[in-house]
Amino acid sequence: MNRIVLIFTLALFIGCTDNESVASKTSDEIYSKLKAENFASLDLSNFGGNDWTKVCFLGPYNEMSEKALGFNWQVSEFTDVLKSDGHNVIVFATESEVIEYVVHFRGRGDFWQLSGKCFNRNNSKFIKGSGGDFVPPKA
Repeated sequence: MNRIVLIFTLALFIGCTDNESVASKTSDEIYSKLKAENFASLDLSNFGGNDWTKVCFLGPYNEMSEKALGFNWQVSEFTDVLKSDGHNVIVFATESEVIEYVVHFRGRGDFWQLSGKCFNRNNSKFIKGSGGDFVPPKA
């Protein structure tokens, strides 16, 4: 009987786990690179595969992905993490489609100051700003 209860409890726990609270492979790779650079800079051109032409950022409570991307793609159809302040979503895209989106914990690199903005692949290098958040380098 105890074995059945244990199996049921484990199945219930696994079924109710919020997959968005588990970092993706790309988020883990970004975090590893940030640690290697002592959180001073990040070049996103090395992430998200080869097909994207721009990277866009959606910070907490900013679900206006269509406006940022310039085409119809609603982040709220894929994740609801932006309803809290613990995550950013990094979107690797072309001019017409999302190649990859990454739910990234703000505690592992915060991009909130870039929320609602897109940068082309050639300008996807960021530095830590005076407040500790990532910003584009000054030209």
